Amino acid sequence: MKKIIIFNAGSFIYGAERGLLNLVKTLSPRGEIIVILPRKGPLQNKLIDLHDNIRVKIFPLPIILNSISPFYYIGFMLHSMFNIVFFTFYILYHNIDTVYTNSLLIPFPGIVATLTKRKHIWHLREFFSCQSLNTLLGSFIRKFARVIICQSKTIARKLNLQDNAQIIYEPLDKYEYSPYDHLHLKETYHLPRDAIVVMIIARIHPLKGQYEFIKKIKDLLQEMNNVFVIMVGDISPITLRNHLYKKKIELFRERNHLENVLLWGFKEEIDKMLSLSDICVFPFRREEPFGIAVAEALAFGKPTFFPKVAGLKEVYQIFKKGEDFDAARVIHAIRTYTPTSSQQPQQLDIPETLSLQTYKNNVRALL
Repeated sequence: MKKIIIFNAGSFIYGAERGLLNLVKTLSPRGEIIVILPRKGPLQNKLIDLHDNIRVKIFPLPIILNSISPFYYIGFMLHSMFNIVFFTFYILYHNIDTVYTNSLLIPFPGIVATLTKRKHIWHLREFFSCQSLNTLLGSFIRKFARVIICQSKTIARKLNLQDNAQIIYEPLDKYEYSPYDHLHLKETYHLPRDAIVVMIIARIHPLKGQYEFIKKIKDLLQEMNNVFVIMVGDISPITLRNHLYKKKIELFRERNHLENVLLWGFKEEIDKMLSLSDICVFPFRREEPFGIAVAEALAFGKPTFFPKVAGLKEVYQIFKKGEDFDAARVIHAIRTYTPTSSQQPQQLDIPETLSLQTYKNNVRALL
């Protein structure tokens, strides 16, 4: 039985971590898996519950940040050197066969794999806004990865890996979603029966655009008190900028008496959130690597607004549906919205490109 070590940059359940769960479900029947996380978090228990072959080790990892501080880079290099030494001996001692890096943000496992002469698979789920940094990392990846997987064509293009990477889209597992009755959920969450629920499912972050969207539709929210904007997602607890952005949203809500703007934090039952929603909005202010939450909203058949650029353009091309995001378009959609059959439980529309079986076949072929 193969032994696989997987390095992941986060311990909270964002898009990359949901991808890690899919990855581990795919690999666990084929070998023993050790997942290295940088700190304790909700992801740890999720992983352990998946399969008996999975172990989780908490160990501080050097994470790449787009920083201008020279002290950060000095600390990053020292931290990386320590990790290289530690995990070189760790992999040799535990007789690990394959090194799997599940993030662009952790480069040192590639060096460890080279030193220990192990197969290294690098699964890339993000890119930086700084193109020079993307180019530098792309060159490093080509040198230190035997197999390169990109979650979208956009990621491969940003990192100049078009000729080197396999494109494997993140799947939607139909068995993890159960469409619920719309009106029953309104009662459960104490919303009026005539409520129009506008759902934003995203990490709270300045580049996700939640505050800017609320600001643009403030007048509508004050006029139509049956319109509820529900934000599902929260901030990274270690980032001050995100804390300040969330506080900005909360203060704007309080000052303008927008009781119909609700911040619900993280919710594991995304199928309930999507079943509850009438309209899904993704007011992103940056190029997204892919967009699993957008794909979920489209699979649920919800009117969905998102910027059709970068990875989200690929999502649109897969589903062939979805509306361009613009606050005026969303306001018009809310004003003219009438309940439809989409409110009732229905079979999910998951394209074959995003099926779990397609994903498993593609990943296992590269092991």
